[in-house]
Amino acid sequence: MNLYEYESKKILKNFNLLILNSYLVNNFFFLKNKIYKIQVHSGYRKKNKGVVLINNLKYCFFFFKKWEKSFLFKKKIKNFLIEDYISIEKELYISFFFSNNFLNFILSEKGGINIEKQKKINFLKLKINLLLLNFSIFDYLSNCNFNNDSIKKIIKVIFKIYKIFYIKNFLLIEINPLIINNKNIYILDSKIIIEKKSIFNFSEKISNLLKINYIQLKGKICCIVNGAGLALKTLDFFCYNNSKCFNFIDLSGQITDLQINNLFNFILTKNIKILFINLFGGIVSCKKILNSLLNYMYLNFNHKIIIRLDGAFSNYSKKKLSKFKNLIIIENLNNCIKKCIILSNVK
Repeated sequence: MNLYEYESKKILKNFNLLILNSYLVNNFFFLKNKIYKIQVHSGYRKKNKGVVLINNLKYCFFFFKKWEKSFLFKKKIKNFLIEDYISIEKELYISFFFSNNFLNFILSEKGGINIEKQKKINFLKLKINLLLLNFSIFDYLSNCNFNNDSIKKIIKVIFKIYKIFYIKNFLLIEINPLIINNKNIYILDSKIIIEKKSIFNFSEKISNLLKINYIQLKGKICCIVNGAGLALKTLDFFCYNNSKCFNFIDLSGQITDLQINNLFNFILTKNIKILFINLFGGIVSCKKILNSLLNYMYLNFNHKIIIRLDGAFSNYSKKKLSKFKNLIIIENLNNCIKKCIILSNVK
């Protein structure tokens, strides 16, 4: 099912993405120096004067006369979106979509109505299962002469869209264009297609995608453990201290390096305060977690990381991780839990 633009933007706004002020109307309504958009399940609206800047009453009258109760490419006009006008410094094209069980991500430095005329070599295209390669995005935008501050903001928006895509189980999200204005990033136009088929619950879906045991909970602390016994013991400690976890992740012995990288990229999309890693190196070696965690430490995240490692390669791993300031290594499990709770309540 294809959503109308105003329906798509309402979803995106609920996830704190910047959307311009707008008004939805069914018939003639005049506001000076506003963008008027027909709401229809069809492309090429702007090329057919279905998206225009209106600055006088006469032009507004003719716009409604042309489109009210009309059609564009045999698709009926439902209503009209009146939106604030904004100058555009730079515009980009972004889309996520599923095809042949793969997630596809497309990014172009040039968005807008002429996107289909851009050469294929000007696009960044990634075909992935779940992993979002933000280093590729950073390199691409750097080569397109975006400054570091803008790149960080764009990547943050991309990760939010990525998060929406999975939480809502969409088939497609297309942002065209994503614009930069006075150092802010706005979504100027959007298209969303909703998947029709039935879905698993969220925890079950993430477990299948990441090949882990994932349990969605309510709280501020994300826990990664390995083994049912250690998982239950960790959860019991949190319950005893009257604290709730955000989610609980149990690593299986068959987990691969790629799946661990996917997991950390997924965690990056979550709004948590604490990432607590409690591992006993055995079936899952501490060294296997170490490699992915070292990459994670160079990414842009706001939460604290608390680690308790024991077993195979635990001392080696702790030595490698000790140089990072936003990572705390604690030996005693009870002390780890208390530290997690204290830091999770810091505003």
